[in-house]
Amino acid sequence: MRHNLCRRVACVLLAVSLLLSFCALCAGAEDAPSDTDKPVFLLMGDSIPDAYGIDNRDEASYGRIVADTNGYVYRNIGRTATDSAELVDLIENYALWDKERNGWRNVTDYIAEADIICLSIGANDYFDQDDETVKLLVGALFGVNKKEMDAIAAQYYTNLCRIIELIRENNPDTEILVQTLYSVWYGLAGNANRACAKRVNGMIEKYDREHPDAIHICDISPAMNRKPQNLADDCAHPNANGNVAIAEVVLQKLYDLGLGTETTPVVHVAGTDWNYFTTYYGESKGKFLAAVVMIATGNGVNVFRLFKE
Repeated sequence: MRHNLCRRVACVLLAVSLLLSFCALCAGAEDAPSDTDKPVFLLMGDSIPDAYGIDNRDEASYGRIVADTNGYVYRNIGRTATDSAELVDLIENYALWDKERNGWRNVTDYIAEADIICLSIGANDYFDQDDETVKLLVGALFGVNKKEMDAIAAQYYTNLCRIIELIRENNPDTEILVQTLYSVWYGLAGNANRACAKRVNGMIEKYDREHPDAIHICDISPAMNRKPQNLADDCAHPNANGNVAIAEVVLQKLYDLGLGTETTPVVHVAGTDWNYFTTYYGESKGKFLAAVVMIATGNGVNVFRLFKE
């Protein structure tokens, strides 16, 4: 009898314990917002959102910093070397591997779930690395190929219109930030960089004029222009400092639009700078090539940093 009573008491206590645990779990679920309650922040486009200038891209890109600071769900489908035509093709025809879900997802699915999209595209319409690009940029140094530059800009505008159209088809309500193209080359080399940036930014401004309230222009040039300390050693992409600086600009824009609550970047993991030249050409030759590029682009002050490392 006593044994049965003890067993019954134990069963009752176990049942009560399980019930209390379940109630606590439910209360906790109400108090703590899940990822489904948070805005989804999607980065898409080229090597800038892909954070090409740092090693630990997933942890320290400006997109990650913005998402962590404002409590967004972070998504990034930026792809290095993508131009505007390739982005149209990517959206219309491709799926990408989702590491979090461990499966393939259509690019349109990423777009459909996003509350805020941050788009960077246009630089590679001019800077694709092939023989024609070299000829184009050399001509741009001396301003002798304006027709070719303008033709690329016109095609870029057509592609930009299609990109925004595709985003709206898959998500009519998402907020779209379109980043400008910064210009970080100076001296004679700067003529080419400025010619490209001017045309890309001009087409973004044109789209904004012709489609009021469709996009928000996010000018990231204050984070990069005349700030060699924010440049990676390839003199093209933001380094770790540059990603933090861009995050600050984007956070301010989101705050001004009423889409974010913070303006000071919260960096959980510090970025690690990545050197393109030493990675592919070795330490000595790589540093020499990097120094040449730094001097040629008017960022020679970074040579001191290069050889101090």
